[in-house]
Amino acid sequence: MANCPNCGKKLTLANLSQFCPECGVNMRFVNFEENFFREAKYAELSQAGIKVKFRRFKAAFVGSKLTIVRLCVSLLPILSLLIPTGGYTIKLPFYESSAGFGVMGLVSLFTGGDLGYILGMTGSDFSGGTFTWLRTALFSFLAVAGIAVFVLLATILCFLSIKNMQKIISAFSFAGIAAAIAALVLINVFASKCSGTPVVSGSGGFGLIVSIAAFAAVIAVNMILDKKGVPVEYGEGMEERARLFKELKAGRIDLDSLPQPVVETSETRKIDEEIAQEKEDYRKAHEKEAGNNG
Repeated sequence: MANCPNCGKKLTLANLSQFCPECGVNMRFVNFEENFFREAKYAELSQAGIKVKFRRFKAAFVGSKLTIVRLCVSLLPILSLLIPTGGYTIKLPFYESSAGFGVMGLVSLFTGGDLGYILGMTGSDFSGGTFTWLRTALFSFLAVAGIAVFVLLATILCFLSIKNMQKIISAFSFAGIAAAIAALVLINVFASKCSGTPVVSGSGGFGLIVSIAAFAAVIAVNMILDKKGVPVEYGEGMEERARLFKELKAGRIDLDSLPQPVVETSETRKIDEEIAQEKEDYRKAHEKEAGNNG
């Protein structure tokens, strides 16, 4: 059970009154003023932390024309994969399947059962080498798709690190270009290996060149952003309050040791001036009323 905040007497279920049965103090209002100021200081700091995160989130997406362009450009690598880069056809007496090296081809690869068959045929003495090239080409294209998805997710989560995310996105976009070049070469090599193999045929293409250009566009935009920086507009005292809130949560500072308001700004000074003016008006009115009664 709880204890009286004034005298420390242990309370029981029978003590339903707001007054302590031992010292008679109104327990609801013990240390009311101190608690009020503590809660006011905590609210001031915690709200600043939320506002800073919101400003960073907003700046990362629509803080400038360049960040808006980055968000749009980050979609290009995924959209470019809709353009097929060749394809393959598997023909058997009771099974036939065709798919392109593209997003839709990847979907059919996992949903149509082609993946299991291709992996199984890599050990074939007759056409195992061709299916090995096909498997390698598919996995390299899958790597391009995975990097494209990561670039989009990193752009969406760029507010987590305003300073470093541009470098991370650029690094993965360079990896995307390398993977796209490798996939382009492997797909065309696979197509050339299909001659003389009746169960599988393939065709090459150059659709991944668009993907390379898309990754290059992502790199260009993010490198410009990295050089210019992402502008974040903070209100007066907001960053200082957010810093103090982190220190408070880490236990490095005590809430009672902070002044009220914690950070003085033009807004808080205006409020203090209004309060002082109201007190002065009240004092003058009270003196005037006392003089009239006298």
